[in-house]
Amino acid sequence: MKFEEFVKAAFVKMIYEVIQADGKVHPGELEILNDLKKTLGFDDAFLERTKKLDYDNALVTLYNIPHEQKKALVNILDEVAISDGSVHKKEMALIIDTFINIGLGEETE
Repeated sequence: MKFEEFVKAAFVKMIYEVIQADGKVHPGELEILNDLKKTLGFDDAFLERTKKLDYDNALVTLYNIPHEQKKALVNILDEVAISDGSVHKKEMALIIDTFINIGLGEETE
């Protein structure tokens, strides 16, 4: 699935937030991040720029994307959360908050 640059930036921001949620960056998380660089089409410079994005602005962007893209984000964040072998409670809380804040579940398919 192709994403506009501003949507991709919001995705990458949320991916990085999940990776950082438990205060540790695990090797499995770095591995999935590298895989996502290829899949989504971004590089280290893009990642560094997205780290500086405002979290709330990223949520607004994600709230306004189509349902199919929200489902893609769900799959990506789940994959990132489990990539280190367990889902930390801070990762789960962040993911649930993200899904609520972007209106996931409000739409009908």
